[in-house]
Amino acid sequence: MDGHVWRLLVDPSTFFESDSLTLSQSVGFLVAIGVLCLGVLPPTISLLESPVIPDEVVFGAFPPIRYVTFGWEASIPGIVGILGGALIAEPLVAWVAFSVLFYTLSWPVANERGFCRTARCVAWGFVPQFVANVLALVVLFATFPSTPTEIWGIGVTIPARIYVSPPTVGPLAAAVSAVGIVCTLWSGYLWAHAVAAARGLTLRQGATVVAVPTVLVLGPI
Repeated sequence: MDGHVWRLLVDPSTFFESDSLTLSQSVGFLVAIGVLCLGVLPPTISLLESPVIPDEVVFGAFPPIRYVTFGWEASIPGIVGILGGALIAEPLVAWVAFSVLFYTLSWPVANERGFCRTARCVAWGFVPQFVANVLALVVLFATFPSTPTEIWGIGVTIPARIYVSPPTVGPLAAAVSAVGIVCTLWSGYLWAHAVAAARGLTLRQGATVVAVPTVLVLGPI
């Protein structure tokens, strides 16, 4: 495991107080989460192509996306391009939203200014979502049928967490949900350290700032 991430996991206070955090590293990690979220595309497309959902309801609703150059053409269904772009962008959108929210909520008690430092630190609070998403994808690919005959709930919720809801919730799906909740609470713990370091707060003040937003995103919304 990368030493940088290991220090985040075992000593988040020291990690966030370090000045070695760069914006490019933070954004790069969020893009990696977005690429991981693309794993939900194949089962989602399989579901959309199944008899459960008529093709014209989804595929016919969006024009195909075409790229033409030097006589060569590539084309993908419009819905696939929209979903792919949204999945990659979701972690970045969530990061900006949480950074603005935590920065604003901590304003009355902050001893330090600087939104960029807050944003750099908040990005690393998404590390637990990467862990939860890996498990969710493993369970999804292990249990999703080759030809679905019932509606599945598959998506990416705030904060960039993959959720899987089969027609009948079994032990594996329940375990994925439980791990997702634990990892979101873990993200809240890291965000408390991040806000404390970036805004010059105590850990208790940082926890107070992030508590309500973290609890509100525990379930799929």
